[in-house]
Amino acid sequence: MIHRKFDGLKFSRTYIGGSKKSENQAFRDVQGVKEDNSDCDWFEYRRMLKEYLDDRLNVLLTWRYTTNILSIVFAVVALILTFRNVVLGLIVLQVSIILLAISKFLNHKEKNILSIYNFSLDIINQVTGLELSKD
Repeated sequence: MIHRKFDGLKFSRTYIGGSKKSENQAFRDVQGVKEDNSDCDWFEYRRMLKEYLDDRLNVLLTWRYTTNILSIVFAVVALILTFRNVVLGLIVLQVSIILLAISKFLNHKEKNILSIYNFSLDIINQVTGLELSKD
């Protein structure tokens, strides 16, 4: 299982090479032109793939964390507002529930990305015949 640690919140992706087009070109360049991938630089491909997946995972974890915290904050605010204005309190509670649902959805996406991450690194290890760590 892969365990990644990130040093901060990141709300948007950073593309390798500065743009999506440059990132796609960098992946094509490192893969080579032969159909059997015999000219692929697997170490560079693995490095770029880890950078790409780490970036996606960091953004996803940031949004999941943020929506989770906001759902708690809105729930507390809804509880306080309910004593003064029930309708407004219920509206804020609904926002809290929506944010919690988004957080659960992002948690599900995180598990999918981690399984893709794990699978990709396993495939690279099998193709190269090298036992590369997942760190």
